[in-house]
Amino acid sequence: MDELFHSLDYTDERRIRLVSYQLQGVAKNWWTTTRRANENQGTAVTWSLFKTEFFKRFFPISYRKEKGSEFVNLKQGNLSIEDYVSKFDSLLRFAPHVADNEEAKADHFINGLNPEIFTLVNTERANNFADAMDQAKGAKAGILMQRGNQLAPQ
Repeated sequence: MDELFHSLDYTDERRIRLVSYQLQGVAKNWWTTTRRANENQGTAVTWSLFKTEFFKRFFPISYRKEKGSEFVNLKQGNLSIEDYVSKFDSLLRFAPHVADNEEAKADHFINGLNPEIFTLVNTERANNFADAMDQAKGAKAGILMQRGNQLAPQ
């Protein structure tokens, strides 16, 4: 949303109004109380303040650390390449030091691949995540094709 707001040149007030309009239930009540408390203390209600308070309330540090740890320890295991990519993408936001660096992202992705695929992909190490993902998919397809040929009657 930050990228969208930035590209549309939304002011802090407009960002907060749009997001708070979409809040429901507990989140709506939380924001009403939080905004009122900040205004009563004379604290400017900015987009940065909203995000900080929102993350503190709904994504506590313990949760973010847990997800960050899950990302650090992520391995392909029994997952298909597509499922591994999906899991990788969903946890990546909890590791901004990796997310902001294409080479680090590619390295982390490759290092989590199953050994058979890792060996094929690691020989021509990708410099970005998209290339690493394409190489992994190609390697998996090659392995499946090779296995199929070995099983075919000669």
